[in-house]
Amino acid sequence: MNFRLFKIPVGFLIVGILWALYSHPLLANFDKYLNATGREIVRSLNHLGFVALAAVVLYFQIKKQQKQILLSEEQYRDLFERNPTPLWIFRTDNFRFVKVNKAATRLYGYSEREFLSMTVMNIRPEKEVEKFLQSANKFSPDLNDQGVWKHQTKHGEVIYASIVTSDLYFKGNECRLVIATNITDTVANEARIKAQNAALHEIAWLNSHEVRKSLCSVISLIQLMKDSQTELERRQYITMLEQCTGELDEVLIKTNKRVDELKEHDKSDHEPVTF
Repeated sequence: MNFRLFKIPVGFLIVGILWALYSHPLLANFDKYLNATGREIVRSLNHLGFVALAAVVLYFQIKKQQKQILLSEEQYRDLFERNPTPLWIFRTDNFRFVKVNKAATRLYGYSEREFLSMTVMNIRPEKEVEKFLQSANKFSPDLNDQGVWKHQTKHGEVIYASIVTSDLYFKGNECRLVIATNITDTVANEARIKAQNAALHEIAWLNSHEVRKSLCSVISLIQLMKDSQTELERRQYITMLEQCTGELDEVLIKTNKRVDELKEHDKSDHEPVTF
C-alpha cells in the first residue's frame, strides 16, 4: 500500500483536530469581553482561518505534485526519445503511428513527420502485410515477445526486427508500444553459417563417397592389370582406368570449386547482405 496517498488527508485530519481542540478553548477566554455579534464574528474568522490555511497548504501540495508529475513525464519522454532501440506507438484501431523515437527515424529512413502520416503496414514488405493483419488482434496486451518480423525501410531495404509489444492508453486512445531490435546482421550471419555448413557437408560427402569410390575403382583396376594374361585385357583395363581417373578429376574439381566458394563467402562477410 502506498502511504503517500494518505499523507495529505491524514495531515489535514490531525491539523483539524488540533485546531478544534485548541482554538475553541482559546476563543472561549475572550467570549466574556465580546457581545453575541462579536463572538459570532470571531468564530467565523476562526473557521475562515482554518479554510484559508487548508487552501494554502493544498495549493503548495498540489504545486509540488504537479512538479513531480512533470518531472516524471520528462524522464519518461527522455527515456523514449533517447533510447538507442527503435520505439514507436501506434493506434490499435487504425494502425496509424502516433509517436516514434529518433532511433526509429534513423533505422527506417523516414522523418518523424512522415512516420506520423503512415500506418505500421507502410514499413512492411507487401507480402508481410496480410500476415501482420491476421496476427495483430491476437497479440497479448501485456509486455510480450512477438518474435522476428520482416520490415522495410524507406529505401526498400528489407531488415529483420525482433519485436516486443505492450498495449497502453496514449492521448486517450488504445495504443500499442513497439520495441523493435534490428537483428538483420544476426540473421545474415546465421544464414552464412548454414550455407557454410551445407557446403562443408557436401565437401565431406564428396570426399567420403565420390573420391573414395573412384579411388577404389582405380586401385582395383591396377590390381587387375597386374593379374591380366593378355594384351587385350590390359587395354580394356587401361580404358576403364582412364574413365575412373576422369571421374576422380571431376570430383576433385567440384570439391575445389566448393572450397573456393567458401573462401569467397569468408571474404565478403563484411559486405552488406540483401534478402
